[in-house]
Amino acid sequence: MAPDIDPAEDPILEQLDMDTMEQLLNLDDGELGLLEEMLGLYKEDTPGRILAIEATLATGDMTEMADVAHAVKGSAGTMGAPRVRAVAAQLESAGRVGKSDQPPAELLVQLKQTYADSVQALETFVARKRTEA
Repeated sequence: MAPDIDPAEDPILEQLDMDTMEQLLNLDDGELGLLEEMLGLYKEDTPGRILAIEATLATGDMTEMADVAHAVKGSAGTMGAPRVRAVAAQLESAGRVGKSDQPPAELLVQLKQTYADSVQALETFVARKRTEA
């Protein structure tokens, strides 16, 4: 059963993969504790990883950038943040193959924005589910 929130009615929630949200809720029998804990970790870890990507761009260490972007991609996928995942995947690819359609610096700007958008959407989702309970 999908969550009661329709992302088509709320542009904030278009940031989220509702199937992943459902899975995360189901892991905790519909409760919010696990999702809230995971959100806390996402908010704690990802900003540091984004700073690490920025640092690797400054030093030109594309292999390290790809590794850090891979970690961001994974956590975004786990959290149901497909836009963050997509940008991180582009950064990872740029680091692995040495080229991309967009310069990595532009992708970093997009990553920062999509991450901030995803946090807002996740917090909104949790707050709304809390009021439904």
